[in-house]
Amino acid sequence: MYFLDKDSKKKFRYEQKYILTAGQILHLKNRLEGICFSDNYVLDNNTYKIRSVYFDDYNSSSYKDNEMGVDPRSKFRIRIYNCSHEQIVLEQKMKVSGKIYKERAFVDREFCELLLHDRGEEITYPNENPLINRFLLAYHTRLLRPNIIVEYEREPYVYPDGDVRITFDRNISFSDDIEHFFEENLFMRPIMPVGKELLEVKYTEFLPDFLHQGLDIKNLQRCTFSKYFLCEKLRKNGGNIL
Repeated sequence: MYFLDKDSKKKFRYEQKYILTAGQILHLKNRLEGICFSDNYVLDNNTYKIRSVYFDDYNSSSYKDNEMGVDPRSKFRIRIYNCSHEQIVLEQKMKVSGKIYKERAFVDREFCELLLHDRGEEITYPNENPLINRFLLAYHTRLLRPNIIVEYEREPYVYPDGDVRITFDRNISFSDDIEHFFEENLFMRPIMPVGKELLEVKYTEFLPDFLHQGLDIKNLQRCTFSKYFLCEKLRKNGGNIL
């Protein structure tokens, strides 16, 4: 796995997750609408769709690291928004001591298609971008390959002080039809019951007291929730949704 140097000045984010019922969702959204802002990705209904293809190696290291709670750990994914190929992002997400850091690099569709069709050896290596270079090194040495597609709808609320980002994620689902990653009407299998959503509270420096109180976090049950891990677990083992 690859992580930031100990001397890196990059800021890690705190990340808290909660599974909410329909009543809790409505209650919290009503509170947030008057004090937070939206972001640039949203459509007319104040949501946007996120679709990611996650990569893992021949030993399923990312999956197993998550299962065992390895710290630190990281994973690679390629992400698109609203099923558009106009903005394609390669990300490495790292978790260290319970905090999150993401490094991003923009890539084009040709780069993605070569990876999705198991032709990554045709991509020029080494690359001048450090993140792409790390990814390609893992591709060649650890046999990193696309493993599963994860998709969900996100409703975001942001607040500048503390770099706060509060999101409601619903219709979390997956597909193993890797080669059709860019197709809009890809068949997906859901992992959560209808009416439940995942609340994520993320902040870099601090969570303002009025937001902490508005979210009523003390009365919510915090959970561990990795979309990649849970989707892959269901794909591997079958069974019922969460």
